[in-house]
Amino acid sequence: KNITMNQSHNEEAKGTIEEVKWTDDSIRWEGGLRVNTDANDDGGDDESSDEEDYVVDPFKDPDPFEIFTFQFERPENDTNHENDDKSINIQIRGYKKDADEVWQSTGLTLWRASDYLCRYQMDNLHLFRNKRILELGAGLGLNGILAWRSIANCTDSEVCITDGDSDALVHLRENVERNRSNEDNGDVGEVSCRQLIWGQESSEEFLTRIANNQKYDVIIASDIIYAAVIVEPLWATVQTLLRRPDDGTEGGGGVFVMAYARRKVPVSIELVLEKATENGFVYELVKEDDDEGIWVYEFRFRE
Repeated sequence: KNITMNQSHNEEAKGTIEEVKWTDDSIRWEGGLRVNTDANDDGGDDESSDEEDYVVDPFKDPDPFEIFTFQFERPENDTNHENDDKSINIQIRGYKKDADEVWQSTGLTLWRASDYLCRYQMDNLHLFRNKRILELGAGLGLNGILAWRSIANCTDSEVCITDGDSDALVHLRENVERNRSNEDNGDVGEVSCRQLIWGQESSEEFLTRIANNQKYDVIIASDIIYAAVIVEPLWATVQTLLRRPDDGTEGGGGVFVMAYARRKVPVSIELVLEKATENGFVYELVKEDDDEGIWVYEFRFRE
């Protein structure tokens, strides 16, 4: 089913790809939790479906939403941009972790690794300045929004925040607008929100029609590994969209930064790293919290 969503500023001038209705339960659960996405869309009179629509769960939280508030302090040795705010305040609206909606779309709440990746970002602001940045599987968008706000005065920077889940995209776009300063204009730190379902074919289309055949200097992601079936499409996407060392641009190849948190899912970090190697990447563990079970890796093309 095709759908139309509100676009963030600076998107209209670029190419478009028609977005599709898709939620990530379709790969986490056999058959998906949403069995028929088109039910009652045509105003039909299916009595059984109508009854389901009006069933009231007496135990359902009447207010399943939560505002997550963050304040990130710039490092004291960050003297490259003295005009930037010393602290970055971000508000993210999403569902509480125990909300029913999260079972269908994991991107509708925040997970542990996203906050941990934020700390890495603030410690490595030089990596993001004047770069083209892409976030994969952004969910509510915390890491991409931080990347955007932390380099807002870098006019050569551009941030594209993506998710494949169409439900998550609605909230992602709302969160970008929620964190847009009144002083923002078209000359300061571009940001856009796009749908990107991983895989070689979809990534090649994204590169051509959305990215204008310009690959990304930095790709970031957190808490994106929850099923073995997504690992190969993930690396096909990174291979397609990350700048290679031999593409003729200055500064060498790009870097993919991924935060991984230990969770009760049927896929291990060892599998992810093994597939990274098979797909031509080298990796380095750059930040870790063994007690919490969270790690940040940098991946680069093998030269």
